[in-house]
Amino acid sequence: MVKKPPKKNITELAHLSSRIEELENNYKRVLADYQNQERRHKEQRVNIIKMASASLIEKLLVNLDSLEMAQTHLNDRGLQIVIDQFISILGQEGLSVIKSDGQDFDPLLMDCTEVTPGKKDRVIETVSPGYYLYDKVLRPAKVKVGSGTNLHPHESGDPSSNASGHPAPTT
Repeated sequence: MVKKPPKKNITELAHLSSRIEELENNYKRVLADYQNQERRHKEQRVNIIKMASASLIEKLLVNLDSLEMAQTHLNDRGLQIVIDQFISILGQEGLSVIKSDGQDFDPLLMDCTEVTPGKKDRVIETVSPGYYLYDKVLRPAKVKVGSGTNLHPHESGDPSSNASGHPAPTT
């Protein structure tokens, strides 16, 4: 014959069981919060390390610009090798070029230095390249943007028009 436990013990056991469940849930919640906090701190550390070099890289970009400008005038093979190595090292540090030539003007990635005749809101020329450091814009590209007008009206291909765009007088 099985003896029934007293009712007081059953209610006390149910209360203790629910209390254990509540404490286990609290423990799981606190553990999850701790793990999330740990993950956030790790991500912050990685971002700080990545962006710590941003100031130095910005200063080096001025030198890269000077080397590239010298290369346009000198067209020296040795200088080009140095520039390529310089760009490769900066690329290993997370630097990449913002593509701008022929693209639609994007004010988040580019600074317009001049509006020139050409296709409206299209980058006509990159004056100075822009760069990303990882996924953030380190330096926006400086570009010339098209105004939506042609440079010379007589470039329409019509030989019968003169420089003013009007038909040439017939004799």
